[in-house]
Amino acid sequence: MKKKRILITGGCGYIGSCLYTILRKKYNVFVLDKNKKKDWQKIPKKKLFICNILNFKKTEIIITKINPNTIIHLASLSTVNEKFKMKDYYQNNVVATNNILKIMQKNKIRNIIYSSTASVYDYQKTKINETSKLNPISKYGKTKLISENKIKNNDLNYIIFRFFNVTSAIIKPLTGEYHDPETHLIPSLVNNLNNNKISKIFGNDYNTRDGTCIRDYIHIKDICDAIYKGIKLIEKNNIKSILNLGNGKGNSNLDIFKSIMKISKKNMLFKFLPKRKGDQPKLICNIQKSKRVLNWRPRYSSLNNIIRNEIVWSNFLIKKKYNRKFS
Repeated sequence: MKKKRILITGGCGYIGSCLYTILRKKYNVFVLDKNKKKDWQKIPKKKLFICNILNFKKTEIIITKINPNTIIHLASLSTVNEKFKMKDYYQNNVVATNNILKIMQKNKIRNIIYSSTASVYDYQKTKINETSKLNPISKYGKTKLISENKIKNNDLNYIIFRFFNVTSAIIKPLTGEYHDPETHLIPSLVNNLNNNKISKIFGNDYNTRDGTCIRDYIHIKDICDAIYKGIKLIEKNNIKSILNLGNGKGNSNLDIFKSIMKISKKNMLFKFLPKRKGDQPKLICNIQKSKRVLNWRPRYSSLNNIIRNEIVWSNFLIKKKYNRKFS
């Protein structure tokens, strides 16, 4: 029996490269990315197509050639950085998504799985579910919500995943996060530990159990498992669904510090700084719908497991002398 064909856009990025390692034995997986693969990424040349999705003609030729059963659209400008212009976000997130949708319609490709973000939601004190108020404040969040609506307005089967804080690494084969620069909290803290740098905690007087911000962190392997279950579901059923992906629990900044020190058996240097404008006290998602629809649950997202795997990944990059830049 022929394996079904899957196309991952942004497949050389963090989530895409990890997803490729999970799916490659189950499907005939192809990768489309504007960037070249990293040295540790085991993507065969015949499965990798280097192309910017904004180049409609070239993208159409590639997708027509592959003729995938399902497209997993991960490619985007995902850094939340207000120095980027709205035009940059709009081009990379909205126009690029629109190009994919046009090509799908022309080639009668029916299934799309789209990576969106928790940044589309308004702040609320209780757990965030899929029907919570939408109010993106960042350019990134705004353009992801526009893209969601474009997908919903097409006659396609879709699953839109709203990711919360995706983190850590897959151990076998070893693959993880490598942004330029790296802005995410957990890899930044592990880097500071390795280099004996002082880490900063913004705010210690929030209305939370220890005064520091609480966020919902989900292990990359749980993200990949959910997408895999999403592929199986979308290829068997006509489905149009929006699903939160998180751990469903919150960890504070101090929880993370304590876990890193416990696992590394080293003391971390840190100092408290004033709150940053716009940071919310607590953001946790409700994952009951994802559990029900996908028959999925986060199995790898305990904080200690997240930290252990991130330390292994960080040590690998140091050993191989990959220059990981931090903002």
